[in-house]
Amino acid sequence: MTTAATTIDFEKIEGPVYTGRDRGQRLRVELCLDDLDARGVEVDIKIPESTYTISSSFFLGLFGPSVVKAGSRDAFYRRYHFKSPSFLKEVMDSYVARALQSRNLFI
Repeated sequence: MTTAATTIDFEKIEGPVYTGRDRGQRLRVELCLDDLDARGVEVDIKIPESTYTISSSFFLGLFGPSVVKAGSRDAFYRRYHFKSPSFLKEVMDSYVARALQSRNLFI
């Protein structure tokens, strides 16, 4: 069951550098992503053009459990819709692949 989308706007998160697994995990809790995942809520993520980098540790802390719960890259991207600078798309794809390869870290 999918419910209405919610938005995560990185403009409201201190940046333009997003690093640290702990920081990503804290943000995950603040944004209630486990609850959103359980309810099947679609999530729109807006990452501003001014973003310099998103580290794998931050991304995996924030989204790793959601990737694993989704079970595949395509299933994750059906629920999590990223609007980001083009240079980040390939990088984030590699992080999604890493989460799927390391599933036991997020269970």
